[in-house]
Amino acid sequence: MTSTCIRLCLLLIPVASAAQAQVSDADFCRNGLFPSEQEHLGLGVIQGREGEKVHFLGDMDGCPARKESCVSPAYLVPGDRVVVGKSNAEWSCVWYQGRKHESVSWVPKKNVAMLPAPPIHPPGDWVGVWADGPNRIRISSTGKGGELAMLSTLRWEGGTLPNGEPIAHFGGMSGVLHVDGRHAGAAQSGCQVRLARIGDYLAADDNGTCGGMNVRHTGMYLRRPR
Repeated sequence: MTSTCIRLCLLLIPVASAAQAQVSDADFCRNGLFPSEQEHLGLGVIQGREGEKVHFLGDMDGCPARKESCVSPAYLVPGDRVVVGKSNAEWSCVWYQGRKHESVSWVPKKNVAMLPAPPIHPPGDWVGVWADGPNRIRISSTGKGGELAMLSTLRWEGGTLPNGEPIAHFGGMSGVLHVDGRHAGAAQSGCQVRLARIGDYLAADDNGTCGGMNVRHTGMYLRRPR
């Protein structure tokens, strides 16, 4: 496309260009952002008529405001428990752990009933192995007056070798975990990790310097059975 054509195209579609310029993280509801917005996270339950399907809605091309054109095949039903993130007047961003995989997207706010804030867990209740796909966060006691330690192992696969095997990138950290109510943090050699307890879930995020390409702690972790 020539520079002349580009200029003409921009003149012909000023409305679309303006709309694109206004897009921000507040418009998105997806896996990569959800665990990082820890200040918004709480627990909720889906409500609606018996047998009602509460479909997820997309977050691109003007969605979810375009409603019917944004509907995803995936849905929730009344009684499903969700982690609720940011909300606006009409929509709530929710995370749901299904039997095989998680789903994260917008749903109508009217179909989400917020639950009372869970009690603050004592530091000892953070202890255990937490998993999100191949990523692991192990929290243990150091035996020093209630002090906790965090050890994480991270893996992300991207690209393939000539023989077809995936290229794996690794990361992680080890350090003292400082707990403050529902939040905790640890740091090692420039890697900084933020954690938040949301009931039975552990939300994790980091500053992007904890491993190789695209290797992040960012995710919603569930504690593995002991």
